[in-house]
Order: sequence, then C-alpha cells, then structure tokens
Amino acid sequence: MNHQEKITIYKKFQEKFSIDEVAIINAENLHLELLEKIPFKYESFYLIAAVCLYAISQALPKNISLEDIEKISHIKKEEIEKCYQLVLETE
Repeated sequence: MNHQEKITIYKKFQEKFSIDEVAIINAENLHLELLEKIPFKYESFYLIAAVCLYAISQALPKNISLEDIEKISHIKKEEIEKCYQLVLETE
C-alpha cells in the first residue's frame, strides 16, 4: 500500500464523520505506534485504521459507533472490537 492510499482512508474518515484535523493526526500517530508493536505488525492497514478511528472517537464529543466505522471501512465490527481490545491490553 502506498502513502497516498494511507492518507486517503483517514481523509475519508475525516470527511464522513466531520472529524477535526487534530483528531485525524492523533489517529494517524496511534496507527504508527501500533505498527511498531508485534501484535499489530502484520494486521491489515484498514483494520488498524478502523481501530485507530474508533479509539480517537472515544474522546470526541460525538462518539462514532462501530457500525458506522464498519460501513465506511468494510471491516466487520467484531474484528474492530477484537483488535481494539488488544490495543487496550497492550497499553
């Protein structure tokens, strides 16, 4: 996956959910941090992006549901939730 594709998914999230630039940058930074950790090194880029979006959405005034993220990312909410739990366990 090239750099442009990586930027595109976060821009898509930003536009769809009206997320401010700072929150998107936080999600991208979390993504980079997770890629350094063994459990996430070989996971799908899109799964990690969905998890990062869900993680940062917890601090937003309007939470974004797993169902909403599933619709735009095409990653099943059960997979997002499972990976999110792994993120919480590795923190």
